[in-house]
Amino acid sequence: MALWRMTDGGPVKLSPSRLDLESRLEELIKADPSMVGLDVLVLGQQVPTAFGGFIDLLALDSQGVVHVLELKRDRTPRDVVSQTLDYGSWVHGLSLDDLEGIYEGQDGDDLADAFAERFGQPLPETVNADQQLTVIASELDPASDRIIEYLAETYAVPINAIFFRYFGDEDREYLARTWLLDPATVEPTTARTSRSKTKPWNGRDFYCIQGRVDDEHNRWEMGRTHGFVSAAGGEWYSKPLRNLKPGHRALAYVGGAGYVGIGEVTGEVRPLAEMTDASGTRLIDLPGFDARMAEWARTLGPEETEYVVPVSWFAAVPTAEAKMTSGLFANQLSACRLTDARTIEFVEDAFGLTDSRGG
Repeated sequence: MALWRMTDGGPVKLSPSRLDLESRLEELIKADPSMVGLDVLVLGQQVPTAFGGFIDLLALDSQGVVHVLELKRDRTPRDVVSQTLDYGSWVHGLSLDDLEGIYEGQDGDDLADAFAERFGQPLPETVNADQQLTVIASELDPASDRIIEYLAETYAVPINAIFFRYFGDEDREYLARTWLLDPATVEPTTARTSRSKTKPWNGRDFYCIQGRVDDEHNRWEMGRTHGFVSAAGGEWYSKPLRNLKPGHRALAYVGGAGYVGIGEVTGEVRPLAEMTDASGTRLIDLPGFDARMAEWARTLGPEETEYVVPVSWFAAVPTAEAKMTSGLFANQLSACRLTDARTIEFVEDAFGLTDSRGG
């Protein structure tokens, strides 16, 4: 690959450099995995294995496939290919508990919450049924290329290689990326099948659980009256609410009852104590606002308090009038992308919406 910088005097060719790129790539990819063309959540860096090796980067995608990302560094090409396969054999035996331990050990966070925040959906029922192995290098020798191609194309081993070239141009730096094999041809078979069955998200609708029918406080009644969806338990439990942005639709659900409202998101997540009505009065200072929720908002810190997302309801009913039938989508995440078309259609029909926007 060649690059040229366009100047008034004509194009100036930039030459690739052998700067110590691979020592920097690990941190760059950890910060932004999209650099390698993957939509993944990084679970850990320099993850120790049971036999003494360290996986450069371990990651998880939205289908539950675990990715081993291994940089060549100063190893021979054949060594890094062999090492990556060896790591894949170890990762194959990891349970969900093991993966949660790796993630918590690296960042002190909860994997389920981080996954929901990253992908806007709960963890799949099956995690780590497949692995994807990726060697990252500035170059490999022809023999290593042939080995990867042979394993992937003849035996369907989900292994591939990504090559980065570095170009320096005065005070600017550039990276160019290319794959050894088309990524679509080497992903795990069961992952490809799962991906083909996954219903696409419409880019708009979110499921939002608003407590349970037997809760002691009035979360849904407050949300219905004052225009919001919320989640208690502080920043960590409310993290999925961050995925709701103005223009999205919130489909509110009360556990044990059914769907109770549908509306348009009009703002981003904030602590309940910061939400005001049209006059600028804090909701928690209004007469009749739930006393327990108001107390939480006034006294609890950010790690425990209630968080809300403002919503303009197209239609909303008391919990006693919830809409429900068998087979509708429901789970315990405070918010997640809603991809079940049957549920969306049921809620729209149940609330008498006249078009797909809820108008």
